[in-house]
Amino acid sequence: MAASAGSSSAGNVNAVNDCFSIGSTVLCTTCFNEEVEGEVLAFDHNTKMLILKCRSKSTEELSDIYAMNLLLCSNVQVVKECNGNIDDPQKLNLEQVKMRLRKTVERRQDYLKSKNAEVSAEAQELYRAIAKQYGYNEVSWQGRNIQILNEVTISPPYRVDNVVSSSNNETSCNYIKRIIKQFFNTRPSAAPESGAPASTSSASVSPTSSSLSSSNAASGSPVPAN
Repeated sequence: MAASAGSSSAGNVNAVNDCFSIGSTVLCTTCFNEEVEGEVLAFDHNTKMLILKCRSKSTEELSDIYAMNLLLCSNVQVVKECNGNIDDPQKLNLEQVKMRLRKTVERRQDYLKSKNAEVSAEAQELYRAIAKQYGYNEVSWQGRNIQILNEVTISPPYRVDNVVSSSNNETSCNYIKRIIKQFFNTRPSAAPESGAPASTSSASVSPTSSSLSSSNAASGSPVPAN
């Protein structure tokens, strides 16, 4: 589709009526007065969405893809028309796209399972730390209590002394207690879970706490999503 866009002093009034040919170079000025220049990959006239491939700001080996809503652009200019033949766009691997979408939805659903309006944000973080080890299908909220494997319950304030097993499964209890200890010991200004008195020196760091912190960082301990 041939491009008929040009410089528009009237802003988006004229821009939304334009059509853009794939391969052309377009310069858009957003409502935040930010200029975005790139190659046209796609344009949908009904939604006024323009997809631009721009030079990456971080590396020359990659490109940044922008989805521009022309209704929110103050100015749109065609810098360079694409008059020659262009290569056909690469075919999308739809199965890979579907798989990534499914995994993204599953991760979001798992995160929502950890939400509980009756408990603190810290308790929800602990829930996610435990669910990461056991799987979200094996962990659930029972009121304000965290239940694991339908047999181990952690009640507020969610310390090692609050772990109870309905089947006296010491193995599961001990493993969950280690998760709790690591979780609280690696938090900023965390109180020791071993029962030892806290040090009065803010500059000293125990080797155990430091080791756990490094282990936790290496394993990618969950953090609350925005």
